[in-house]
Amino acid sequence: MLTIALLLMIRSDVGQVEPGVEADVVLKGATLHDGAGNPGKVGDVAIKNDRIVAVGQFTVKGRPRVLDCAGLIVSPGFIDLHTHSDNPLQAAETNANFNYQTQGVTTVVTGNCGAGPVDVATYFAKLEKIGVGTNVIHQVPHNDVRNKAMGNANREPTAQELKAMEDLVEQGLKDGAFGLATGPHLQSRRLCQDG
Repeated sequence: MLTIALLLMIRSDVGQVEPGVEADVVLKGATLHDGAGNPGKVGDVAIKNDRIVAVGQFTVKGRPRVLDCAGLIVSPGFIDLHTHSDNPLQAAETNANFNYQTQGVTTVVTGNCGAGPVDVATYFAKLEKIGVGTNVIHQVPHNDVRNKAMGNANREPTAQELKAMEDLVEQGLKDGAFGLATGPHLQSRRLCQDG
């Protein structure tokens, strides 16, 4: 249950809530962190239908399942800014991303080091179809964009190749990529391998 607590996003308005909250589960006596850098406060979290419905001090209706969370921390999910989960997220045996979930990571960033799927729309469609266990922020991967536009050539791009790269990046951003990731060290290694 600690994992569930860590994966839930806490509302930032920790405080008094109307009495008589309906809940399925109450995390009782946890140290609550709101993600804004404020000191933690001891309080409760009420969950109904997989949604947080109350945070802080409140009373509940009925008999929800109450978990004693004294000494435990409940916080918003963490973001791992540098993962190479692009391929594992697309595979049925690893798409749940349990290794991240069990550490409280709810969002992973892909496309790092300039490597990853260039066709952002197709990538997101595949993730949506297979289902993934975490949120995903994707960056357009510069090295793979360059490779798609001009192969592994060790030279400046032609005007046409540069335009092709610009178009690929623009389309990726339109399709939901968060930005552009470079990885000059990977490109240098590829060029060195080709002599």
